[in-house]
Amino acid sequence: MKHKIFKNMSYIALITVVCTTVFLSAVAYGRYMSQVKEGIQNEAGYMAESLNQHENQSLDAYKDITISRITLISSDGKVLYDSTGKENSMGNHRNRKEFKEARKNGAGESTRVSRTLNKQTYYYAVRLTDGSVLRLSRETQTILNQVEGVLPALILMMAVVFVLALALSRLLTGRIIEPINRINLEHPEEETTYDELSPLLVRIHRQNEAIKEKIREIKEKQIEFTTITENMSEGFLVLNEKSVVLSYNTSALRILDIDKEQCSNQNVLSINRSHEFRDAVEMALGGEASEEVMEFHERKFLLMANPVTVSGAVKGVVLMMIDVTEKEEREELRKEFSANVSHELKTPLTTISGYAELMKDGLVKQEDIERFSEKIYTEARRLISMIEGIIKLSRLDENKIVQEKENVDIYQLALEIKNSLSMAAAESGIDIQVLGAPSQVSGVRQMLYEMLHNLVENAVKYNNNGGHVFVTAASMEGRPTLIVEDDGIGIPPEDEERIFERFYRGDKSHSSEREGTGLGLSIVKHGAKYHNARIQVESEVGKGTKIAIIF
Repeated sequence: MKHKIFKNMSYIALITVVCTTVFLSAVAYGRYMSQVKEGIQNEAGYMAESLNQHENQSLDAYKDITISRITLISSDGKVLYDSTGKENSMGNHRNRKEFKEARKNGAGESTRVSRTLNKQTYYYAVRLTDGSVLRLSRETQTILNQVEGVLPALILMMAVVFVLALALSRLLTGRIIEPINRINLEHPEEETTYDELSPLLVRIHRQNEAIKEKIREIKEKQIEFTTITENMSEGFLVLNEKSVVLSYNTSALRILDIDKEQCSNQNVLSINRSHEFRDAVEMALGGEASEEVMEFHERKFLLMANPVTVSGAVKGVVLMMIDVTEKEEREELRKEFSANVSHELKTPLTTISGYAELMKDGLVKQEDIERFSEKIYTEARRLISMIEGIIKLSRLDENKIVQEKENVDIYQLALEIKNSLSMAAAESGIDIQVLGAPSQVSGVRQMLYEMLHNLVENAVKYNNNGGHVFVTAASMEGRPTLIVEDDGIGIPPEDEERIFERFYRGDKSHSSEREGTGLGLSIVKHGAKYHNARIQVESEVGKGTKIAIIF
């Protein structure tokens, strides 16, 4: 803006200087011509007066007192006298402008420029009383001739004036621009500038307020969007039409096992080259939403890619990565559980059905009816126990336990369970000992009882005749702890991670000899999770097992 103002003012200064010079030259030339004309007209008037009073005067007497050329022309236009002595060679002047005007009006004038000599001559004619015409003429400078004479001075003057005008333009430009440059665009209303700028400053102020409001709204939406995406466990990527990553969240970096430099403004296909990943992105870029399951670092992720379209054209892709490992595992467990339930329920039902059919057909001796009835009763109780266990696990899975928690003495609980299982232990000659001291746990008493009962029952069931079971309940390192330890058959290392699975039972070679539903330790695991407890297992085949629950 400053340069533009300075340039315009320079142009104005140049035009002003040129126009002023031309005007002054024209004025000077006009004054010059006026003086020349006035002098010739006065001379002609004096001379004509003298000739009118004194006839037959010799005009040669006037040549020495004037620099003007003297010509006497008869009434018919013939040149009678010329001070240059060339009257015989001069043609008739009856058509000359100044001659015709003088004959008609008493005086006439004209100015002619010689094309050959490029000189200007002023002619003034006066009619005498005898009808002849006296004409005086003098060469004068043309305006160009006059300007040429003073051209160096004019150029110097124009240059000096133009330089001064430039300097003044620069100074004025700076002074004009300075108040504008001082305007604080953040708070334009606080500045005192030209009154003409007030409407503009008001508009800038209003525009600033509107921009600030828009920026505030955009920041709020950005913070909201960032907060949502950064707190998502799912990975989130936004790609442009060239598959370049425009936006991402922390979960995406974690899932893809990369850092920011490897993700930002990078082609997404260079981040992960798996077949499923590429297919999901390419289908979305083709305008179709897609879903793929990708295995990465021993985990499974559901890829959901959706195209972003603008006016019908695909401009990008939104890609979600959802960890479905647990879901897939739960589905597998559900299928396995269904198969196991079918198998486990089928065994007692088959036994009950078989024995009942024999009794119905009268194929059982009278003395065996009691034994058959007892077997049916035992299998029915086992079936009921299994169904109850399944129901308990289902409730634990769905968090439908609504019993209120209370302070439970786990040492006293251990004593109760010892008494409950004393008869079963005595049949195998197994000694149960309770160690420790009173220790309080905030929990559901019935659930805690079932957890400890299942642990001690398993310790008795999978023990050797004459073995030992030690139950310790005490506070260790400030945390209530239950430990059940036996010197029984132990657990193979490869099976330690599976003992808490539903329907899993150790000692498969003798499983038919050891009754059980295979749900006991699964209930223990879910009960511990409900009470925010941690389970530790230590076992050695042939030497025994130690299971600790730390609350």
